[in-house]
Amino acid sequence: MRAAAGGLIALLLAGCQSDPALHSARMGPAHYRLQVDRCHVIDRAQLEDDLRALAARTCAAGEGVLENIQPLPSRQGSLFGECLRRGALQGEVRCLP
Repeated sequence: MRAAAGGLIALLLAGCQSDPALHSARMGPAHYRLQVDRCHVIDRAQLEDDLRALAARTCAAGEGVLENIQPLPSRQGSLFGECLRRGALQGEVRCLP
């Protein structure tokens, strides 16, 4: 019983261990929609830094112009409420040649 409870808690906390959740989707040639979602957010600047880092990894040359940055409802959460300061942002990046 204790092992099962410990396993359940580990699974629930795993969502915050992989913080932030980063996603990119191709919209066209050198144009991507990016999303970042954090369980523990300090401020919006932290989410914008996550977006810039994701944009640098998404673009082959590592450079791109972020556009249309807007807040999203966060999908982070758990049964025990360990994601009290969650937040998410979405943006688009146009990669430079």
